[in-house]
Amino acid sequence: MALTLEQLEFLSRPDGAEALSLDIPDDPLAAQMRLRKKYSYDQACAIGHMRELRKRPVAIAKFSRDLAGKMLLSDELLQQCSSLRLARYVGLRMAEMAKAAGRSEVMDLCCGLGGDAIGLAAAGLDVLGYDISPEAVVYSAHNASVAGVSGRTKFAAADVTKLDIASDAIVHIDPDRRSGGRRVVGLSELRPGEDFLRSLTQRTSGGAMKLSAAMDFSELDDWSNVRLEYISEDGVCKQLIVWWSPDVSDAPPRSATAVWGDMNAPESESILADAPPTPFGEIGPWLIEPGPEVIAAHAVDALAARDNLWRAHPGMLWLFGSEPVDSHLARSYEIIETVPGREREIRIALKKLNAGLVEIKSRGVSINTDALQRRLRGKGDRPLVVLWTRMGDKQKAFIGVRRKNEQR
Repeated sequence: MALTLEQLEFLSRPDGAEALSLDIPDDPLAAQMRLRKKYSYDQACAIGHMRELRKRPVAIAKFSRDLAGKMLLSDELLQQCSSLRLARYVGLRMAEMAKAAGRSEVMDLCCGLGGDAIGLAAAGLDVLGYDISPEAVVYSAHNASVAGVSGRTKFAAADVTKLDIASDAIVHIDPDRRSGGRRVVGLSELRPGEDFLRSLTQRTSGGAMKLSAAMDFSELDDWSNVRLEYISEDGVCKQLIVWWSPDVSDAPPRSATAVWGDMNAPESESILADAPPTPFGEIGPWLIEPGPEVIAAHAVDALAARDNLWRAHPGMLWLFGSEPVDSHLARSYEIIETVPGREREIRIALKKLNAGLVEIKSRGVSINTDALQRRLRGKGDRPLVVLWTRMGDKQKAFIGVRRKNEQR
């Protein structure tokens, strides 16, 4: 359900906030009957829809239960927006960029729900947010207010491609990654389009552009003076950030970052994708699984170089080491048995190992991991992990135990 501008303006007013805080039944029909005694049909529908959105797990996960319970949200914008944790991480980095350029103001183009503007303002920046949608301006202004940063934010409806953007501007942009109701990845499908996005990196002092983590960085090979950062949260690669500023021109072209911790004070760990090819060796006592952000950034060799790891076969993304890796950029598994990658052999080995709950992880082989986990679950009490992969023309399964107190 897409709310109209009139409905959003009602919800953003004090009487709308009061309506959203009413003690009404959870049953949608009963709730509507109660609301219609005081509000119009359109207002009652808006109240019910917004109350439902605020309770969604994705809203709570991205903004916390307390903040989500005060925000104005939409189905589409909620899916695309950053979590508060990632917005704060990017905001802190942009604050450093702005300070180096002697500026305190940043333009937030395609501001959507205002999540990124909240992160930027919380980092001490003055934010000018723009969006072609008048509805988005209402969302952003309200959400910045309930997040406590309205004093540092201003929002206006505008076609960002027609703004007068100064050459010394610091810019954040989150182009629309949805077309015809579906998610898009390629540059050619984004709005604003590729030509405008590329021009921003060439005619402004610095900035950050949020793209899909599913985008292959080869699409940006001919963009000059930009650096790419693949960012993960909760073990999932969430964003590709294109950074540009004078101080990144000599940096390695790609990096991988894991972000975690308090939403308002996130912690992070990064690695630059600049290392020689990883050496080869025998299967080791520890299998190291690089995080999805490391794989996306092609930083596996850098992880191996940093932590003295090696490959067991060309093209294999899993690494091996003599000890576990203490990192948020990888998971470590102690290998207790190696068998051929065939279900029968794996089943026999698991039974001997007194397996109970079995987790299946695969790479380079096509298997239904969910169905296989159910079939291989044993009657024992030992939780085990099966890491199934291809090594040349053969398949191997490594049976192991996830490292205790795993950071990731």
